[in-house]
Amino acid sequence: MIEEIVEGLYLVHGASKGRFPWSHSILAVGDRTVLFDTGCGEKAIDEVKESYHVDLVVNSHTHPDHFSGNHHFRECELWVPDMFASILPDLENMSLRLTGGGEPAREWLHLVREVLGHVPTEPTGTFWEGDVIDLGDMRFRALYTPGHTLDHFCFLEEKRRIILSFDIDLTPFGPWYGHVECDLDQFCDSLHRVLALRPEMIVSSHRRPLSEGIEEEIAAFDDVFVRRNRKVLDLLGSGPATPEGLAGLSPFYGVPDSGFALARYFEARMIEKHLELLERRGLAEKQGDGSYRMVR
Repeated sequence: MIEEIVEGLYLVHGASKGRFPWSHSILAVGDRTVLFDTGCGEKAIDEVKESYHVDLVVNSHTHPDHFSGNHHFRECELWVPDMFASILPDLENMSLRLTGGGEPAREWLHLVREVLGHVPTEPTGTFWEGDVIDLGDMRFRALYTPGHTLDHFCFLEEKRRIILSFDIDLTPFGPWYGHVECDLDQFCDSLHRVLALRPEMIVSSHRRPLSEGIEEEIAAFDDVFVRRNRKVLDLLGSGPATPEGLAGLSPFYGVPDSGFALARYFEARMIEKHLELLERRGLAEKQGDGSYRMVR
């Protein structure tokens, strides 16, 4: 389904209501037609292509639920964040970057190739902080908002103060930061940057657009970091532990027996971010065997 949000701006509803491994895409129609992200699934992509001539595809960041449909738009320009543009078509390299290798990488590659059906596509251009996509009645300015990934961007539609926030998604599943490259401090700074812009509307990749209670929603999202810090510190109260050991308990997502190495890897990296933060605050200490202990 393609739903008009405001004049010229549309939410392309993703498969499974936009839940991972899919996402909502965003279509902007003006002097040119731009599709932000392509992870909405083949049915939604077919609907877009039947109704619109897309001139430009923009990937907000290089996660498969945002780039998986790029190959359906080979006739279009494809712009991606500059940072990882060179390795986006190299799925093996991407799997190492995002999963560290081994069984998690094999599961990631299966997801991208077999479940999502992605065919690697070379970008035709890149963007970075401050770059503007001008569609006449709409102007989208790129905002560098790392934390979720190192290359995550939002876009501000300057005339109507609408922020396309992508995976600053303000859902109960988030915030998510399960790679080595993710950074809690950057994520918090990015959240505060979005709030400081005082948007009239936020359109994210995994929920419906938000035009009321924006400040409260961002505050609740931000508070998740605090609650997870407490949870990890409480677990250290039972004795020293490694990120992988704590991930076996699945304190964030409550699925200790998921059976997927990739899920456990991601949660371990998220836990590791909190352990590192607790260490910086003098509340935990990393030991020689890689475990962390509470500092009492």
